[in-house]
Amino acid sequence: MKNESSTEDKTEVSLKPLYGRSVVNSLGAGMVQPFIGYYLVKLGGTPSEMGWYQSSQNIANNVMQISWGRLSDSLRRRVPFIVFGGLIVSALWIPIIFVTTPSYLIILLAIQSLLGSMAIPTWTALIGDLVPSSRLGRANASISLWASIGGLIATLASGIIMIMSGRPIQEIFFVPLIVASVLGITSALVMRYVKEKKNGEKINLKRHFTSDTFDMLNYTRKSPDFMKYCYVEGIFQFFMAISWPLFSITQAKILNASTLQIALLTVIQVFVTIIFQGWAGRLADTIGRKRLMFFFRFSLVTVPLAYALSPDMNALIVISTFWGFTQAFGQASMTAYLLDVTPEEYRGSFAAVFNLIMGMLTFFGSLIGGYLSGYLIGLYGLVLGLQIVYMLSAVGRGIGAAFFLTLKETLKR
Repeated sequence: MKNESSTEDKTEVSLKPLYGRSVVNSLGAGMVQPFIGYYLVKLGGTPSEMGWYQSSQNIANNVMQISWGRLSDSLRRRVPFIVFGGLIVSALWIPIIFVTTPSYLIILLAIQSLLGSMAIPTWTALIGDLVPSSRLGRANASISLWASIGGLIATLASGIIMIMSGRPIQEIFFVPLIVASVLGITSALVMRYVKEKKNGEKINLKRHFTSDTFDMLNYTRKSPDFMKYCYVEGIFQFFMAISWPLFSITQAKILNASTLQIALLTVIQVFVTIIFQGWAGRLADTIGRKRLMFFFRFSLVTVPLAYALSPDMNALIVISTFWGFTQAFGQASMTAYLLDVTPEEYRGSFAAVFNLIMGMLTFFGSLIGGYLSGYLIGLYGLVLGLQIVYMLSAVGRGIGAAFFLTLKETLKR
């Protein structure tokens, strides 16, 4: 019993920098990210440009992840990628202050996502390295909980700051962008306190960024549980992405939302997620991941329906309490399931392959949603044109959610 207690204490101590990074990073991201779509619309973004914004984010965020994940697996190092990725993302918030057109903002955000993507598969892999499988649900829920707290505080503060700022859109976003940059740099530096063993092997970078990437793609195909999860999640995310470019248009042009209302939409949802996060984590480690994932994905069918039918922004804010409740189940189960179906020695690579597949599918989903909504708006007007695309997304989400019932449970009892 003494040894078990000692091991548990050691695990908790090693996770402290992860909690710290989650909180500070989410503080920075929460200052800006919930409002980027609103920013684009206010700069004059069209439905097709909103589609390109979502698509470029999806593909840029994922296209290099296989190389980063594979390289981190070979080096047995995760922290340097998380640190450098975080620093790059944080530094690129500053130039956004001076952007005046949607096209330039889309390009700059795509570059930010492309270079910052090195932190994504390595962060997932680091959690898998430090947490035993039997505790992944609770650990992911706990880390997400602290990240949610940081995001909640930042988003509410940012919404209030924007309301109090001047009229020009660049002036409104000046303070949040500066704060996001400073906090992002701080969160990256926190990761220096995570101790990793150094790998003395020499790594051929050219191989890892070319042929080794294709070798890893072929290797993942030999893991049926992983490929099945990619197939099922991919169907859902494709239809989910169709409605992404439309949300900001609805908020800004139909519901006439203020930045404070957009902040409240996020904050209330996150607050409810925080309340149920711990309970959801325990459920993921007791009854399993599959049922929680199905419930979470099926609940998201209501998102495009709500945006299509809500009479005002306040109705969306009320409905967001339900989305916050289901989000707790998603955060506790989705990452845990992904780590369950990946080999321990290739977690970074498999997470990167998964993200690349999702990025490709959501790239086309968002692009289709943007251009299709632009075409239908020209035919039927703004409201009905958007409603048709929302309904298409809702039906597709329902079909995709049903496929989650075909997955097998991975929790080892």
